Amino acid sequence: MVGGILSDVANSYITERQNNRLNDFLIDLGEGLQALKDRINRDFVTTEEFKDLTEDIFSKASEARQKEKLEALRNIFINTLLSNKPDYNEVLEIIELISQWQPRHIILLKILSNPMLADEQAGSVVGEGGGLFTSINKILRSLLPEWNEEQIERTWQDLYDAKIHRTQGNKAMMTDSGIHQLENRLTNFGIKVANYLADQIV
Repeated sequence: MVGGILSDVANSYITERQNNRLNDFLIDLGEGLQALKDRINRDFVTTEEFKDLTEDIFSKASEARQKEKLEALRNIFINTLLSNKPDYNEVLEIIELISQWQPRHIILLKILSNPMLADEQAGSVVGEGGGLFTSINKILRSLLPEWNEEQIERTWQDLYDAKIHRTQGNKAMMTDSGIHQLENRLTNFGIKVANYLADQIV
């Protein structure tokens, strides 16, 4: 049933737009669902909300250009289907939020959701600290060397304004405990968004 609804919705978008990117998105989504098929909430799949969610996901995917946003939409869809009690309105709110974001917002959210992993993947450029003082800005500059100062500040502020994390400003000096300074900064809503964006197939 999932496959049938996905195909019906996808075909209308792909035919209308002749979009190879959307076709790749459908294939990737289908492979993810196949790998997790035993965990899908079958009751939710039979609802009108599931059909509406499918249409909304494909509508947003048809407008997305960056792989980070497409991956986020894929994961939101899959995690909703894996939930025991999907909150349709909550999912719609998060989809809308992601559609308004740039890839940099998703990247920073993932860092805040698991700072230790982010540092490990970056080559342990921050580590456990050891100096007298540090700042969030300094830590992020180490993790994101390709970002300029303005990108870091704007992205940090945008996530604060969206109630994703609870720390206003990123330049205050603090004790240098290294990457651990980024831990536990997400709000409850930020944790919820991060969970929707988590990749279950890793």
